[in-house]
Amino acid sequence: MSTHFMDSHLNFRMSSRDKKMIETAAKFKGLKPNTYARQKLLEAAEKDIVEMSQLNTLILNPTDWEYFLTVMEAPVQINQNLKKAVKSFQKTFGH
Repeated sequence: MSTHFMDSHLNFRMSSRDKKMIETAAKFKGLKPNTYARQKLLEAAEKDIVEMSQLNTLILNPTDWEYFLTVMEAPVQINQNLKKAVKSFQKTFGH
């Protein structure tokens, strides 16, 4: 649990049934309902952040990493297809 000074609020409504479930779970854990709910909400938020961060991460094996570096360091070859695509983009979007 965070040891930071609690200087902010997060307010939301829930059904009586949901509140009772949280109160029951908190009682089993020996916690106040607010403490229990805060801990569980923070755990879920941290899990979601980690999951979303992993979605934005690409892990390459050494062979693929070397190929990636080679491609990134290679000079850009502008062919006719690329020139057509740029002209089409400029015509469509006015850039």
